[in-house]
Amino acid sequence: MDQDELWPPFGPAAAFREQAGRAARGRGRPGAQPGGRPGRQPRVHGRTEDGRGRADQHARGRGRHGQGLSREEIVDAAIAIADSEGAEAVSMRRIAQVLRAGAMSLYWHLANKEHLLELMLDALMADVEVPEPTGDWKNDLRVQARSTRNVLLRHNWVIDFITARPALGPNTLRNLDKSLATLDRLEVDTATAMNILQTVGTYVSGAVIRELAELRVQREHEQLVRADTEWAAKLEQWRKRLAATGLFDHFLRILRDNVDPDAEDTRDERFEFGLDCVLEGIAAKLAGRAG
Repeated sequence: MDQDELWPPFGPAAAFREQAGRAARGRGRPGAQPGGRPGRQPRVHGRTEDGRGRADQHARGRGRHGQGLSREEIVDAAIAIADSEGAEAVSMRRIAQVLRAGAMSLYWHLANKEHLLELMLDALMADVEVPEPTGDWKNDLRVQARSTRNVLLRHNWVIDFITARPALGPNTLRNLDKSLATLDRLEVDTATAMNILQTVGTYVSGAVIRELAELRVQREHEQLVRADTEWAAKLEQWRKRLAATGLFDHFLRILRDNVDPDAEDTRDERFEFGLDCVLEGIAAKLAGRAG
């Protein structure tokens, strides 16, 4: 089956299917601009060597018309650009530069940039491991949660989009279907099953947002410490000022016990602790219903 048929009947993917249908009937090519010339071959532009990193190495040596490209190549190039330069750097012009193609030639495969974003998000969902149901639903969801976290951390730009606009493409739908199958043995209704998956997903997304913030703060802190030779002394003075108020005894325990809640070497441990709490909490909630 055509992968496009697996997207829901709304949004950019649906619009592209309609455009593709018109093109097949001889009314123009997908993405043609009003007033353009139907069937006109787009020009091929050379790539500018600008040293922007691995995104430019994605398709070295290519130089083809739009019909010679594939949608997968376009999406892979867009993901590589987002990974190395940020999601805001992704544009039809930039992708065309990487692939050594004309920007308009990309519209043979895409409706618009929104359609591209949906395809990028769904493509990355193929990297999330969703195990075949083993009968141990907590462990199966734990495997998926860990894998989702790893994908989001590798492609940290995704978190800005995935929590607000889940792409209901074929990879996403396959993952959801297998996730629901994991919960079959619980014999819960569909609404409860979705609540369970959303609860775990929300925890993972929140944990990743926290980790990305920690990474940013860590970089800023390291820069500050390098720039200020009196940093340690200033920190101690701050601790003494807090202690003198008598108002922050519990917070000061964190400093006294040398607990760094954002420590890099405890991120995995902290993620697992929270995930255990979520899964055990769900199990307790279901047991309470059964009782």
